[in-house]
Amino acid sequence: MRLLRLFTAGFLVAALWSSPQAVAVQPATLKKSDLGQRFLLQISYEQKSIGFNTSRSRIITFEREDSVVRMLDMSGTQGSDPTRVLATIPISGETRSTLDIDLNAGFDTVSREEDRTGEDYYGRIDSHDANAFRLFERKPVSLSYHEATLVFDQEARTEDGQRIVVHYYLSPYRPRPDFRAFEMKNLRRFGFYETYPQWRSDRWVLYAMKFDIHEPIVFALSSAIPERYRTAVRDGVLYWNQAFGRSLVRVIDAPPGIRAPNPDYNVIQWVTSGAFASTSYIQSDQLTGQILHAHVFVLPETMSDGDLEQQNDHLRYIVAHEIGHALGLRHNFALGNATTVMNYFKLPRILQIGRHIGAGAPALPYDRAVVQHVYLGAPLDLDMLPPFCTDSQRVCFPFRSGPKESDGMRGGAGADDKIPEN
Repeated sequence: MRLLRLFTAGFLVAALWSSPQAVAVQPATLKKSDLGQRFLLQISYEQKSIGFNTSRSRIITFEREDSVVRMLDMSGTQGSDPTRVLATIPISGETRSTLDIDLNAGFDTVSREEDRTGEDYYGRIDSHDANAFRLFERKPVSLSYHEATLVFDQEARTEDGQRIVVHYYLSPYRPRPDFRAFEMKNLRRFGFYETYPQWRSDRWVLYAMKFDIHEPIVFALSSAIPERYRTAVRDGVLYWNQAFGRSLVRVIDAPPGIRAPNPDYNVIQWVTSGAFASTSYIQSDQLTGQILHAHVFVLPETMSDGDLEQQNDHLRYIVAHEIGHALGLRHNFALGNATTVMNYFKLPRILQIGRHIGAGAPALPYDRAVVQHVYLGAPLDLDMLPPFCTDSQRVCFPFRSGPKESDGMRGGAGADDKIPEN
C-alpha cells in the first residue's frame, strides 16, 4: 500500500492509505486561516434501490464554536436569508494553525433536493425545502485530494436499512470570472436545467446549467465499454459538435479503473446493475449555472435486440440523448416531426436517427438552435424554432400509456413522426 501525499497547497490536509477498501482514513485538517472563507460542497450518492443521484450543491463556510466546527450554508438566495447550519463537525485535534475535523461524524444527513432542477417542478421562488434523509452506521471509505478538491467517500445505511455510498466534493469557491451565465426567463420555447431561484436586483433569477466553453468539454469513455460499441458511443457524444457548429466537445478514453462519479473526468459509465438506467446527472455552481461535473450511465439492456449494426445505431441515439442532458438540455416531448434527440421515439425512428448520427449528418434543428443560443449567444429565430414541451408541464404528455424512461429509450413509446431530411 502506498501513502498518498499530504495536502500542502490546499485548504485541507489529509492522508490515506490507498487500497480497494480503505483500511484507515485520517481526519481532515482545516487551516484556521480558512475559517470564514467560501467553499463549494457537492454531493452525490449511490443506492441499490435507486441507482445514482445528486444532492443540491451549496456554497458553504466553516465557523468554529468551542469543540466543533459548524458548516454554514452561504448560498442563500436573498440577502436577508438566515444562515443555516448544514453540519456540526467535531474537532479531534488542534495545532497553532490547523484543526483536525471528523467529516464522517459531522456529515450525517443528505438533502433530497437534486442538484439539477427546473421551474416546472420547483417553481421560480426558492422554497427552502429542508427535506433530507439521515445516515446511520456511517463509515469513512476514503479521503483524497484532486488538485483543489477534497474528495470524501462515506458508506452508511438509511433509516430503512439500505446501504448507501455518499461522495462529497469540497473545494474553495472560485467562480470563473469569464463564464457567461445565461438567464432562463421561462420554459415556453426551449428547456435547460436551471439553478435554484436567486434573488437578484429585486427579482427572482434562474440561470441555465451549462459548461464553460473557454476550454473543451471532455467526456471520458469508461474502460468497461466493450470495444464493439466504443465507436458508436463516441459518435453519440460528438453529435453535439454538429449542433454547436464547431468542435467544442471531445472524447477520450478514461484510464483503467476510472468510473462515474469521478472528480477529474466526465465519465460515460457502462453499467449492468438493474438499479441503474441509461441516464445522466450534472453538478454545477448553483450561483452561476456552470456545470462542473457530468456523470453519464449507459445500461446495455436499454438497447433493442438486433444485429450489431442496429445495436450501434440505437446506442448512438441513447448516448446523444444522455449527453444532451449532460450539457444541460431538458427533454422536448413536443409531438410532430422529430426535431431533437431529446425526445423519445419508437424503434424505427430511433434507428434512423442513429444512422444519421453515424453518418455525420447535420444535427436536428431544435438541438442546433438552442445550444447555439444558450452556449454561443446566437440569436433565436422563434418563427423557425420547433415546438417544445417538457416533463412536468401540464400541456405535455410524453407517456400517454405511462411507460418507464427505459421503455422510451428502447423505442416502446413516444413520438412517431418523420425525421426531417437534412
